[in-house]
Amino acid sequence: MSLASWYQLIIFSWQSFWRNIWLSIVTITIIVLALVSINFLVVLNVITDTAVSLVQEKIDVSVYFKQTVTEPQVLEVKTYLASLAQVDDITYISQQTALQAFRERHQQNTAIIESLEALDQNPLGATLIIQAKSLDDYPEILSVLDNSKYNELILDKNFEDHAAYISKLKNISDTINRIGILTAAVFIFIATLIVFNTIRVAIYTHRQEIGIMKLVGAANWFIRSPFLFSGIWYGIVATVFAVAIMFPLLKVMQPPLNAFFLTADVSLAAYFRQHFWQIFGIEFLGIILLNAVSSFVAIRRYLKV
Repeated sequence: MSLASWYQLIIFSWQSFWRNIWLSIVTITIIVLALVSINFLVVLNVITDTAVSLVQEKIDVSVYFKQTVTEPQVLEVKTYLASLAQVDDITYISQQTALQAFRERHQQNTAIIESLEALDQNPLGATLIIQAKSLDDYPEILSVLDNSKYNELILDKNFEDHAAYISKLKNISDTINRIGILTAAVFIFIATLIVFNTIRVAIYTHRQEIGIMKLVGAANWFIRSPFLFSGIWYGIVATVFAVAIMFPLLKVMQPPLNAFFLTADVSLAAYFRQHFWQIFGIEFLGIILLNAVSSFVAIRRYLKV
């Protein structure tokens, strides 16, 4: 195919784009809404992943041992747990450290302090504080511990205090993702229908030119190509507008996000800049593919060549 032929195809598709400018505007608007909704899904994923990460850093499981369990036994349990792939870190708190921390927490309560002084020995046992690599790993870690020979040494575990909170957080994250995916799917479906009908109108508008091209023996691919190129124009313009809309919106969203997380370490704009080509590049290719398929179906059904 010669350079002149490519030039003609591009010019013809560009003319088609402007001849049906209002339909083109509607098409681009719907595609932009689809892209923005997809990008908001990305934003929600970033926010939920950050929330889960922050919660994971703060949540741990304390394993409280019986008063009679010796330090070597507790350290043996620590070594056993550290060998599990799900465990990220373990902190050992001795009986004396646990007693000192208990005294500091209740130093204003004279009744408790006097009760401790009346005892002949330390009423508290040693503690292991376990941090897992993932929130999903805690039940498995505790299950392994429950089914081990060390279970008889354990007085209590506080995982149940966090289980409801972890479950609620995961449910919120899953619900947000489902809503985002559904919204994006609706806009993508509408965009497909709009592109399909826009190409149909473009074919009807250019019916005389198409008839002339057929009379002079133009190949079918040459007749179809301008309409496929029109879909590419829609994708290019829509992606540019989506980029121009998203970054100002991200700046508007940043202060409330910082206030929510009580930190400025989470930057949505920085995330989008860092993953610019992965996000907008994939979206652009997806829109081009969507437009190409819609255009090809419309041409094949309504253009008799």
